[in-house]
Amino acid sequence: MEEFFFALIPITFILSFAGVLIFRPLTKRLGNVMEANALAKQQVVDDKLHHEHVKTLLETQNLKIQQLEQRLEFTESLLEARTAQRLVGARARTELA
Repeated sequence: MEEFFFALIPITFILSFAGVLIFRPLTKRLGNVMEANALAKQQVVDDKLHHEHVKTLLETQNLKIQQLEQRLEFTESLLEARTAQRLVGARARTELA
């Protein structure tokens, strides 16, 4: 029985060594493929976050532009009213003179 165990030790080492030689390149390639997939997924997530950030910035800028347009329209209406009042006042003065 001891002879069987002594013969089993070199067989185990040989099989282990052969397993490492065979499976190491396969697992290394598999690891590279898995890493590339993980990086691609991370890049997609980063792109989505970037697009969301840009979208948020554009929406904010759009709101600011709308507010500026409203303020400009209000200012123009005030200026038109004031200009109309000055014209009426100038006509009245010229008619009186």
